[in-house]
Amino acid sequence: MSMHNTCTIAEPLSFSFFEFNPPAYLAVLGILSSLSLFYSSVLPKPIPGIPYNKEAAKSLFGDVGPMVKQMKETDQLYNWMAAQNLKLQSPIIQLFARPFARPWVIITDFREARDISGGVTPKNHFCMRTDDEFKRHRRWVQGLMTPGFLNGVAAPHIYHVCLDFLQLWEQKSRLAQGYPFAAAQDVHRVALDAIWTIVFGTDPSNSTTEAQLELYLPIEKVNLPSHENAEAVLPYAPYPAAIQSVLTLTQSVETSLKSPVPKLAHLALRQTSTMKNAYRVKEKFIKEEIEKALDRFKKKSEKENDVRCAVDDILRREILLAEKEKRATALHSRGIYDEILGLLIAAHDTTGTAITWALKLLADNPTVQDKLRSELQSAHAKTVAERRPTAPEITSTAVHYRAIIRTAIVDVEVLGHRIPKGTEVFFMGNGPSIFSPAFPIDDSLRSQTYFATKEKVGCWNPEDMAAFNPDRWLVKEDGKDVFDAAAGPLLTFGLGERGCYGRKLSYVEMKLFITLIVWTFELHKCPKELSGHEAVDKMTHGPKQCYVKLVKLI
Repeated sequence: MSMHNTCTIAEPLSFSFFEFNPPAYLAVLGILSSLSLFYSSVLPKPIPGIPYNKEAAKSLFGDVGPMVKQMKETDQLYNWMAAQNLKLQSPIIQLFARPFARPWVIITDFREARDISGGVTPKNHFCMRTDDEFKRHRRWVQGLMTPGFLNGVAAPHIYHVCLDFLQLWEQKSRLAQGYPFAAAQDVHRVALDAIWTIVFGTDPSNSTTEAQLELYLPIEKVNLPSHENAEAVLPYAPYPAAIQSVLTLTQSVETSLKSPVPKLAHLALRQTSTMKNAYRVKEKFIKEEIEKALDRFKKKSEKENDVRCAVDDILRREILLAEKEKRATALHSRGIYDEILGLLIAAHDTTGTAITWALKLLADNPTVQDKLRSELQSAHAKTVAERRPTAPEITSTAVHYRAIIRTAIVDVEVLGHRIPKGTEVFFMGNGPSIFSPAFPIDDSLRSQTYFATKEKVGCWNPEDMAAFNPDRWLVKEDGKDVFDAAAGPLLTFGLGERGCYGRKLSYVEMKLFITLIVWTFELHKCPKELSGHEAVDKMTHGPKQCYVKLVKLI
């Protein structure tokens, strides 16, 4: 028997992850190339020549990450934006602030800003280009900034609201018993009351300050803190429905402004029941107020032309314009409604924020506060010591102790750089040339109009540009100290034709409020724990903390 060893040799295993298939290979290569090209196409596109953060240009989201982180950590954005100019050492930079959009151009140079500037209210003139529609809307509201309206209508309304406010603070001070209490909401409420009465006329049912007074008068005492550096926590009255609707709409603007995609963010907000209800309440209220004004007109003869509020003046101007242009009136148009709402939103938030900063700075600088009070008492020397000066006395007396965003509508050159049409340009009011020395800029980069006006506005001493020093605005004229608005750079109200239209009204309101507050109370410095100067960016750059510790003077 023979045995044979049988050995079977396996065929080599032939295995390939991809069988070579030229058409498939080319297709995959094409897909990868397309994806690469698409990725490159959606990366931020820098404007040539303008400095930017190099790492941001490599990310789909550009500078969004650092911006969102800054907002989460500090609630501030504009300080970070101005800091990028310092980081990149240039008065003009670009930030990639929104995905798939043009970069923002950030300029921190007051003189260049002055040279160039020479969703909730889409039909307000603030949202329009400077065209015929913009000019028509401005004609509707132009009467509101005349001396007759400011002194004859606005000032009396503001004054009476402020008297209620002083009463409120007397009551809160009584209950706080020397402890500090929160002031920011009170100030914003009374600023809203002021513009509300200016726009619609006196209406106690829509006064947040009177509602507060009704709440506090019956209260004999509240629970006070055991720690001397703590605040006295005091209650707040609810807002009337119409006012709450305006506040809801205002807050929606603030929320969308903080989003990298503001239009989408506001679109989402508008779908909520809260926003829809706020819009309905607002529309109904404005419609009713317009009808009330028209009823007042019918009861007056043609010769009677007295105006009791802004709505009266706006409607009269539209009636006259319609007659002149031989067309039907548009008294219930979207444009009229949005101009009215724009007044309410813009006027209360900006002025309220300015007053809260003033209260903090005056309390923290008692020497300045004493000097202001002395100047006021000297200016109103004829006023009996036991009473406050009246509205006409305040508005007629001279007491000399008191960020802009633009969109390029054509290709334009700024500081030697071409900025494409449609680019948003930010002129910072909180960076170099305002709070710190300006960047050196060669005159060859300036426009011809710059040289014609360069000496019209002064410069601050670089050693104390960021310090609180009201005296810097005073210049000597015939041996007297006189306020000079051009003593140094200021961008608070913007510049040029698109500057803040309500600037004069804001001056009247702040003059009345600050005069009456300083005349009535001494503002003591609050404990360190309640006196921080950190800010929060909303529609305005407001203080995170605003507390007052009051001593009544009269």
